[in-house]
Amino acid sequence: MSRLARCARLRKPLALLLEIFFDCWGLMMKKTDFALRKQEIQETFQEGDSEQAFEKVFELIAELFEEQDYRHIVQIYKEWSFLQPRDKLYLFEVAYSLAEQGDKNEAEKIYEWLLSKYSSPAILNNLSLIKKEKGQLNEAWQLISRAYELTPDDEIISRNYQSTLDLIEEQQRIDEEFRAAVPRLQRENEFVINKLQTFLSNVKKEKGYYENMIPIPMWKFRVLMRTDEQKSRSLVEQWLRKGYIRRTGKRGTYGEHIYQINPYLQEGLKQVQHTKIPKSWIVGFEGVNAERLAKLGYYEVLARIQRIRRKYRIILERDINELFLNYIMGSEKAVVVLAGSIVETLLMYYCEKKGITKISYARGSKVVKKNLYEAALGDLLAYFQEQKILSDLLVHLGNISRISRNFVHPGRELRDTDRLDQTKVDLCFMSALEIARKIPKRTT
Repeated sequence: MSRLARCARLRKPLALLLEIFFDCWGLMMKKTDFALRKQEIQETFQEGDSEQAFEKVFELIAELFEEQDYRHIVQIYKEWSFLQPRDKLYLFEVAYSLAEQGDKNEAEKIYEWLLSKYSSPAILNNLSLIKKEKGQLNEAWQLISRAYELTPDDEIISRNYQSTLDLIEEQQRIDEEFRAAVPRLQRENEFVINKLQTFLSNVKKEKGYYENMIPIPMWKFRVLMRTDEQKSRSLVEQWLRKGYIRRTGKRGTYGEHIYQINPYLQEGLKQVQHTKIPKSWIVGFEGVNAERLAKLGYYEVLARIQRIRRKYRIILERDINELFLNYIMGSEKAVVVLAGSIVETLLMYYCEKKGITKISYARGSKVVKKNLYEAALGDLLAYFQEQKILSDLLVHLGNISRISRNFVHPGRELRDTDRLDQTKVDLCFMSALEIARKIPKRTT
């Protein structure tokens, strides 16, 4: 490689090193110069010439501002405690530097003081930006409107004016949607009203709650509502759609959505005139979940009846769904009726599967004969007892038949002293499930 080529290769790294050196040298000299000027100003103060000292401070701040050295300007303002009175440092350059260095509150204080002395488009604009960032849109709008009136052709002010106007219009739209959501509360049932009240009460105690805004991970809704995850997810989607809450489009520290709570919701809930429903229904709704259904045997029974003929399966699926729902909800008479219906359907299916189309049994000195589809539960039970069919299930059949006979007809219930209670309901429910487990297995 030629000497010229080697020089060419070395030139760039050398130039870079020189540039770094001079930058560091410049910073060091600048720091030294700043320290010397501070010392000079401090000595001037100590000599009693405060006016001269402040003139030197103003001159230094102007130079630093020109160089965009906002850090040193903030240092002068915050650390040079010998500069008294402090309000002499209430300068535009100081307020601007404070904002740039992240101290918006102190910048706001100085801008407001300056604005009380004279009206400046730049001060109005910058103060409006701080107000807007803090969510004080009305104040921000008033400030930027004044700035726009003074200098409508200024590009920066015009841009801020338009963005603030867009935010104001967006806020008005959201406010209208929130107000429109309140009448919907009148159509909500007590379960939803109860969950809304619980949610509002709990969410306001959360650490991150501020001015109707709060970050909430999806799992936290079930805690705030005091319900299970499935219902909480369903309610969240409903409340978003109805305008009770809204996603702001912003995210929290851990990526969770930040929600805005409808500010008119609390007052709306106080005034809502909703139809009262039994408290047992609320408890029942809370109990309807996959875990409870599994413990009661719902999924097992459904799997059993998948083996039987379609015309029976359709009826059984409907009645079994309603049986479990009403059992969890505490609807006593409905459970008795549905248990009888399910067992009657299963017995008819059993007979048809075995080729039995007519049944007959003795009643005293008479013989009762009926077509299969005309037979009721009592007829089927009498036939099965006489023929000694399903003898191991006859106790369950007898329980359902007896309880159903006594409580399906209101006249019997009014006349007899026997009362329908949870024990009888449990007997019907468990007997129906036991028969539903056994009969499909025996007829396949």
